[in-house]
Amino acid sequence: MKVRATALGYYGHERRREGDVFVLEPIKRIRKDKDGKAREVTIMPEQQFSERWMEKVDQKAEKPKKEKPVIPAPEPKVETTEGI
Repeated sequence: MKVRATALGYYGHERRREGDVFVLEPIKRIRKDKDGKAREVTIMPEQQFSERWMEKVDQKAEKPKKEKPVIPAPEPKVETTEGI
């Protein structure tokens, strides 16, 4: 599930700032049940979604591109032959 952070939050051991777009993936963990037996549990993206700081993004929508800073090209050095 593709989501956008609406406020500061954490997902996948990373800080997500407002406006960041990322994907919630299913997470598999080993948990003990009531009998003490270990079993695999899958935490689905819908269970990870938080209305507090996330909003769903259309799967077809493109990820917003971050603009690269424009670095001006250095001015060419002009050598003159005057005064020789």
